Amino acid sequence: MDNQQKGTILTLLKVDEITGNYTNNYWFTYKDFLDPTDDFTAFECERLEGKERYTALIENLLSIDKCAKVFVQVYGMENDSEPFVYADTLMIFSKLSLDGIKQIFNEPEDIFPSDIGEETDFSQPTFLIGNNGQIIPGAELFKGNDSVYYCWWD
Repeated sequence: MDNQQKGTILTLLKVDEITGNYTNNYWFTYKDFLDPTDDFTAFECERLEGKERYTALIENLLSIDKCAKVFVQVYGMENDSEPFVYADTLMIFSKLSLDGIKQIFNEPEDIFPSDIGEETDFSQPTFLIGNNGQIIPGAELFKGNDSVYYCWWD
């Protein structure tokens, strides 16, 4: 994740905290969020080690559905000595069925999700934090005939 993306998400999360408005969803591409060398992000409690396992699952999906898109939904931030953002949910746009997604993500015995399902409620504002920190409205992502699924780890 580049510094502009980091600055954008920290600003958005701080504004949400100040205003008490926690209705927005913020997403990153999985490649930006799951960078195994970037300790600014934590996925399923993994700040550095372990991110490759989730990337391997996603790459398995992409080998089956080459047009799929995978995002990570940010849940919040922590202010240790250095701030970082955390997440535990993948958002998947795919032509595969829910059963197909479940088969891919439940295959490994050590990191299978707590829940996998189809996302049908798009009422909350959603924003993708793109390269160079630009904020892309989620409405631009929800075009097409793909189903939208979530994979959540507890």
